[in-house]
Amino acid sequence: MKLLAKIMWLDVLVAAAMLILSMGLAARQSVDLLESDLDENLRNVAQLLATSQPVVEALEKNSVSPELDSYLSAILDSRNNIDVITIADMRAVRIYHPVKESVGQPFIGGDEGPALRGEHYASKAMGTLGFQKRYFYPVFAADGSQLGFVHVSMLMKNLEILRDKVLQVHLQSLVLVFLIGAVAAAFLAANIKRSLLGFEPHQLASSFLKRGEIMDSLEEGLLAIDERGRVILQNEAASRMLGLDGRDISGSDVDDCFPQFKLKETLAGLKDHNRAMAVNERNIICDRLPVRSGKEIIGAVTIVKDRSEVTRLAEQITGFNHVLDALRSNTHEFMNQLHVILGLLQSEEYDEARRFITKIGQVQGMTVSTVAKNIGNRVLAALILGKVNRCHELGIRMTVQPGSLIPRHSLFLSTQSLITVVGNLVENAIEAINGRADPESEGSITLLVYESSQSLLITLDDTGVGLGPEEAEGIHKDGFTTKGPGRGTGLGLVRGLVQSSSGEFSVESEKGVGTSMMLTFTNKRPAFAGQSRGAQPAETAAEDADEAADEAGPGPPARDDLGPPA
Repeated sequence: MKLLAKIMWLDVLVAAAMLILSMGLAARQSVDLLESDLDENLRNVAQLLATSQPVVEALEKNSVSPELDSYLSAILDSRNNIDVITIADMRAVRIYHPVKESVGQPFIGGDEGPALRGEHYASKAMGTLGFQKRYFYPVFAADGSQLGFVHVSMLMKNLEILRDKVLQVHLQSLVLVFLIGAVAAAFLAANIKRSLLGFEPHQLASSFLKRGEIMDSLEEGLLAIDERGRVILQNEAASRMLGLDGRDISGSDVDDCFPQFKLKETLAGLKDHNRAMAVNERNIICDRLPVRSGKEIIGAVTIVKDRSEVTRLAEQITGFNHVLDALRSNTHEFMNQLHVILGLLQSEEYDEARRFITKIGQVQGMTVSTVAKNIGNRVLAALILGKVNRCHELGIRMTVQPGSLIPRHSLFLSTQSLITVVGNLVENAIEAINGRADPESEGSITLLVYESSQSLLITLDDTGVGLGPEEAEGIHKDGFTTKGPGRGTGLGLVRGLVQSSSGEFSVESEKGVGTSMMLTFTNKRPAFAGQSRGAQPAETAAEDADEAADEAGPGPPARDDLGPPA
């Protein structure tokens, strides 16, 4: 139910209850006052007439004079809430009555007895004209003897009309007050809703709870202050990174808790990004931003990131780790071979040393020659050679298909993207092979990287654990991994790169047999979009330029006279 409806219904219930109660009491009091006034009016008129000389003379003469008749008719016609005036003698015979036919007839009602005994009083009884509210007053002669009585009354139906009018006035007042309350409730609800920025209370509460859940789900820490420098928001990541251990510091002065942030300077409008600092022996990177409402600064927020995590992700995204692993593997393999040669020489096994050098030269020559001849991108070539050596150390046979071919500068992917794709695919294949039930059997990885002027094809086959049907289907979904929480980032990077480059990514896998992955790219990078088949490069010096030339301009065009190997 909306706020306006709630306030309206509350106003209805409270106002109605109070108004009905108060108006009921007021109406009852008004009716009592009305009847009291009527009684007083009837008594006064009855007393006035009973003590007037014309009425005394009329009873003494047993006849009403024309003057008295006119006077009494004038009282009845004056609409002073008097409907009947009766003058009766001691025998209760009427000598005056508004209905002339009733003159000379006995008094009707049966309540005249006390008046004949000299009493004055109020009464209710049925008379000639209907049920009446009456007042009796005795009439005395000058010598004190009673001559009769005067009866003054009001018809009860007229009294009911007066009561209805009084109640109607109160009812109208009730409706008017209720309407005023409803209008006031509407204005109050509108004012409250404006204060709530147009939200209903339940919407605001729901939004607040959702905001808290969203803030706590972020990996970045958030710490916000108001215009006075008091902390108003902290999420779980901030508590963890800043060493708060779940302690709530809301309402605390930010400089007392974290003077390193200098957030109060941000209240002056200063911005700061990617500032490294140490807080509670933790290395973090933070951004400081002012929070504005229109042109007014109403607070500030700092976004905190774990420096080691940022560095790790940056290395993974840029392919730095893959290149570093490749160099480390090359160095390690080279040192192992040198140690073998050194040992053979020290043992004076010269013939064996020659045979070992010849053998590794042949093995290395086949791999190096294939990569050096066909992989024009030197960084990618170094990565592949490093992965080959690493696989050799792990007892895995990695083969680069002879049909592999890629130029110095790919038309479809940057060097960084190539490193990310190939490095992560090979690493996933190595983990899949290491995860087999029979780790002693030799695993194999086969890599193909082929580029023509029309497309770039990357395939990788492994003999790892393989994937079941559901896992093979889930590999295309964000966040998919078979390695447990916090893993699977590499495959997510590959999938995201394929999507951003409008490529295609297909997987064929069988549990216990292995997995085949194929990536196809047909959309050229912007720097190469206008280059046609066989066209000369825009910058022939790109071969000798540093890695920035990979983004700045094209190198030699990709060959397209060969198709990918079958």
